[in-house]
Amino acid sequence: MTDVAARSGLPAVMWLRQNGLSRSLFNEEAILEEDRPDHIGGYEVKNLLADLARLSGEPVGARPVLELLIGDILTRASVEPAGLDLYLCVTGMLPPCDGGLPLSALAGRRHADFELLWHADHGRYVVVRKIPLHSLTDERSVMDELLNTAGLAQDCLKELAGK
Repeated sequence: MTDVAARSGLPAVMWLRQNGLSRSLFNEEAILEEDRPDHIGGYEVKNLLADLARLSGEPVGARPVLELLIGDILTRASVEPAGLDLYLCVTGMLPPCDGGLPLSALAGRRHADFELLWHADHGRYVVVRKIPLHSLTDERSVMDELLNTAGLAQDCLKELAGK
């Protein structure tokens, strides 16, 4: 008797799609919420960033970086290693300004979930956030973090301007 190992479920569908099957074998909307993964992995986030960069006409390297201009804030997102884990690194570059602005007004918020740094070469402040991938559940949550970072950068800009 010969034992045969066969893939089943979602891994089988993913394998079939990667090897030439272009349509789904089952109704993906019928998957129960508890059957969905709790988080999106580094491979999926990298592919999302690469696909979006290609759609925007940007060249894509081995480590894809997605740049989006949201209002006055230029955001950049990439997947970066942190020890054994991966995180989504999102930066929000504020518009150029004088470097003499005090950071003391933001001292209480600086360590909450982002850092506010001065980029001397570009003459602007940069908001840096590192979001663990295990806290992201799907593609929408990745895009939400880009928008959240742009919002934080906009808030910092208002506070630095004294508004």
